[in-house]
Amino acid sequence: MAKPVASLRLSTGADIPAIGFGTFADVIVPGQMQAAVLAALDAGYRHLDCAWYYKNESEVGSALQSWLTANPNVKRKDIFVTTKVWTHLLEPDDVEWSLNNSLQNLKVDYVDTFLIHWPFASERTDDREVKLGADGKYIIKKELTANLAPAWRAMESLQLSGKTRSIGVSNYDIHHLEALLAYAEIRPAINQVEIHPYFPNTELIEFCKMNDILPVAYSPLGSQGQVKDLEGLEDSKVSVLTDQTLAEIAKMKSGSVAQICIAWGTKRGYPVLPKSSNPERLRANFEVLELSETEFEQVNGIANRLGEKDGKGLRFVNPKGMFGLDNWKS
Repeated sequence: MAKPVASLRLSTGADIPAIGFGTFADVIVPGQMQAAVLAALDAGYRHLDCAWYYKNESEVGSALQSWLTANPNVKRKDIFVTTKVWTHLLEPDDVEWSLNNSLQNLKVDYVDTFLIHWPFASERTDDREVKLGADGKYIIKKELTANLAPAWRAMESLQLSGKTRSIGVSNYDIHHLEALLAYAEIRPAINQVEIHPYFPNTELIEFCKMNDILPVAYSPLGSQGQVKDLEGLEDSKVSVLTDQTLAEIAKMKSGSVAQICIAWGTKRGYPVLPKSSNPERLRANFEVLELSETEFEQVNGIANRLGEKDGKGLRFVNPKGMFGLDNWKS
């Protein structure tokens, strides 16, 4: 049985819808994201997750503006919009430029939250694109990476300016958050990280909640595009969407595995960000199912069943081949 989509409260006092629409696309097809955002808004989504790096914010903005014009009963304030600053734009002036550029492309006066996309800084070109080394990897700015306080001060100033209603981070592990909390004057409202039944990320979730930081789950259905980066594993062995336990629960609930993953995430108390360009799947993902306690515990047990140490499961997203460093200590 489907239930209404709830909202969760940020430390700022703002509400964030528990199901958001992720706008990352592996391949950019002109017009596809604009159509997908229109379909998402028609389906009831009121939470759009965007980023400078996705290179599609102009399509998201065009869709949002045209949809709001066609649906005057829904106001801009009713749509929660997130964007993020990429690694090569973490010098203070570039942080501000990134948000201004996103606001221009999204065709809005403010975003609801602005996140640091990854906890390290890299070099940029004169035209503010990523600068790569001779090996094709990012050129890491070691000094700024070791102390991202200047970038966070710029984030804080942008919240005070009203251009963003809150600030936060993405892909921060506990040691990253501990460093940030030591110098933050405005604490992060959000930490957007990978969470799904194969990688429950429980320790990090608990740390975030203890520090009044709301976890937000990207790749809540798994991230199959990253599976090839996992040494010694084949795609067929690590597919969340073909998991037998999840499939059995989905069959009992007359739903899909994706819906079970989403229901499990929202029952754990954080927003989830599924993505799809297929209107039918997009609508289905927004129909939240209710898991019984038994079903919930069955999903909780999946990471342990995988045989991973301490039930931590399998992390799919770790693009160290692109960045030239490993973001995670564990």
